[in-house]
Amino acid sequence: MNGNNRIRQQVFQRKCPNCGAALTYAPEQGKLYCKHCKSYMDFEKSRDVTERDFADLLDLKKWDDGAVRYYRCSNCGANTVLPRSTLATSCPYCLSPAVLDETQTGQVRPDTIEPFEITDGQAKQFVAKWAKKRMFAPHKFKRGTNALSVKGVYTPAWTFDLVTASHYEGRLGRTRTRTVRRNGKSYTETYVQWFSVEGDVDNAFDDLFISGNNHMSVKNFEELDLTNKEKYVVYTDEYLAGYMADSYTVEPDVAYGRAVDKANSLIYRQIMNDYGADHDGGLEVDTTVLSRSFKYVMLPVYVVSSKYRGKVYNQYVSGVYSRKNDANVKVVGKAPVSPWKVLLTVLGCLGLIAGIIALILCCGGDWSLDFGEFYSISARELNLPNVIETYRTSPHFNIAQNLPFNTCQFAHTVIK
Repeated sequence: MNGNNRIRQQVFQRKCPNCGAALTYAPEQGKLYCKHCKSYMDFEKSRDVTERDFADLLDLKKWDDGAVRYYRCSNCGANTVLPRSTLATSCPYCLSPAVLDETQTGQVRPDTIEPFEITDGQAKQFVAKWAKKRMFAPHKFKRGTNALSVKGVYTPAWTFDLVTASHYEGRLGRTRTRTVRRNGKSYTETYVQWFSVEGDVDNAFDDLFISGNNHMSVKNFEELDLTNKEKYVVYTDEYLAGYMADSYTVEPDVAYGRAVDKANSLIYRQIMNDYGADHDGGLEVDTTVLSRSFKYVMLPVYVVSSKYRGKVYNQYVSGVYSRKNDANVKVVGKAPVSPWKVLLTVLGCLGLIAGIIALILCCGGDWSLDFGEFYSISARELNLPNVIETYRTSPHFNIAQNLPFNTCQFAHTVIK
């Protein structure tokens, strides 16, 4: 990989049976579409998605490199693969020119795909809504995102199913509270209740997701929440018609190691939660992976490149509707920040703090007298003596005596 980010586009040039023009995948209809004669053509689909045995990884089917060309961005290092008939292209991330690169071959072909559900036009609309909610973004950016490029890119992910058996032993602790008396006063203190544990726990993990490259940060990848198993279908070339597909930079064995680390973290949290523990005094967990399988999944993302004052900002739009709201999609990314908005916000906060300080200084003098005289009138009007007397006789009254102003004097003043 040579450390470079890789993006590739599968060449799928099925021709329209009516006019011979190239077809593209239409997300809303789930069919191939001819922009020339406005006709649709269906193709065979399958939801029979299955896991693959990890031992078969070396024998998996590879991409057909004979029909594609790889292009490397001269600015950010991202690589795209386009039809061999394409002579030039631009990077979907930074919009810089891309040059031919023949060094990248032999990538594993995906077996599962989550098809796009929204169009590039809809993605642009969702980004516009997202931009309007950016508190510190300049008004010009919020009025129009100036999207120079909106490209549908399938991003890769490895997903692992693991069956594990774990043995654990060690010392855990729970935070507890108790009331103690010192010098005739009651106090509440916290302490850790330690105890020994030992046992066994079995787990079956389904679809532990590991991002396949570093084009998006892990944070952005997880926030997009792309991994909806109910929308998975068996991969076929038709889904890539008119779209791009990132190739992975995280090798399968590296991804598997990260999946095991994620499983170990989940097992640890499970044990802690089972005992209601919040302190680890030396818990040791020994986990054995009994079986493992994986899928290589392509997940739909629209990469939007917006330009503001000469700088490109990337936003990422989920290509599928949200699980919680089937009328909305998730958007993450960066937006420019207006220094004037930040400055005004800071000045506003400082003004609020200054106003509070000025109010305190205006009160001045004896705090107990000021508060006592003020609240004695309010207490009589609201008939609160009984409430305050109840408070005086409660255990909290001892704590109240230690407040900065004289609460005892205040309480007696009110009762009078």
